[in-house]
Amino acid sequence: MTQRFEHCRLIGSQITYLGRDGLFEPRRDMSWNEFSAWDLLEKEGWELVNVIVNEDGIEVAYFKRPYSAH
Repeated sequence: MTQRFEHCRLIGSQITYLGRDGLFEPRRDMSWNEFSAWDLLEKEGWELVNVIVNEDGIEVAYFKRPYSAH
């Protein structure tokens, strides 16, 4: 069985959910203060995958977590 993941990204305090296997899914994006956003992602089991600096000089953090169909 292939392991499946869902993904999200964090820019500042804005969490954007990207969906399973890199597919975009309609899901409410959330805004928090930056500390609360990192704390929420940790509590929800998200694993930091990569941090890049985009063309505007802003850090973008990418996360994944295992996805299991219920």
